[in-house]
Amino acid sequence: MSRHEPTDSNRRTKGPALGRSWQANQLTPDVTRRLSRSATIALLLSPAGILIVSVIRLLIIANYNTTTALAIASSGGYVNTLFGTVVPLIPIILPYVALVLLFSDRVILALLALLAVAFASPTAVSRTAAALFISQGWHSVTSGGWHLVYLLLAGLVALLLLAELAAQGYSAFFTTLSSIACIALIPLFLLLYPLPSSNTFYAAQIRQLWLPAEEITLNSGQIFVGYLLSDDQGWAVVLKADSRTIYYYHSAQIVNRQICEIGKTSANGPLISLVPSGQKQPTPSCRAKPPNTTPPIRTH
Repeated sequence: MSRHEPTDSNRRTKGPALGRSWQANQLTPDVTRRLSRSATIALLLSPAGILIVSVIRLLIIANYNTTTALAIASSGGYVNTLFGTVVPLIPIILPYVALVLLFSDRVILALLALLAVAFASPTAVSRTAAALFISQGWHSVTSGGWHLVYLLLAGLVALLLLAELAAQGYSAFFTTLSSIACIALIPLFLLLYPLPSSNTFYAAQIRQLWLPAEEITLNSGQIFVGYLLSDDQGWAVVLKADSRTIYYYHSAQIVNRQICEIGKTSANGPLISLVPSGQKQPTPSCRAKPPNTTPPIRTH
């Protein structure tokens, strides 16, 4: 036998052959390993990735007009623009980051992310609706004669988890347990934090400027909704909300400013709110047009 020819023991230690059948129990560790080593995730979390995300959101806010986007950035300052475009996205993407961390067996980081989600991420439905959804799901599980089947399945899963714990240790046990918890939380997260394809909740959030909308009244009587980008040396730089165009007004032309809310995109708070409900003062809705003072014309 040649000195360079591998022996049978070397063949066995080199792992499975190329023609070996795929094993289903290797799916979760393989996906977890790929996510942890993903160059795309590393790029998104790097300063260059954050800058790219900031530029994309700024272009969405400016209706994909680069001139308007540059005017917004130069008026508010580049650092303020960077933080203003990225920070409001954190409560929006945080629920899905928590699920990815939980599926990737980053249990401590996932628990911290879930805690941050409960305190910071606004929900698409009220807490009452979420509790009703959970109670209805539990009622459907415990009624209809299927509860014995569910109990048998739960017992089987528990036995398999205990067998995995005894055979492979705590690492594999918690990896499988975190994956099961991630799958179990998906229906609840789709209700509380719906995807843009099924709900316009996040689409309106992403397109909304980070500055508060204002109802601006000019000395000519015109009333419009816009965002005050800067007010320096007697000139105000205003971004109109409807057309997303930049206008310059002298300070003497603006006689009144009132903060208002467009679209009521954040009507619901997080699951755990530290602000009592009685102390929440609703922001008045923005008026797209000035009030009509002339009597309506009747048509026959």
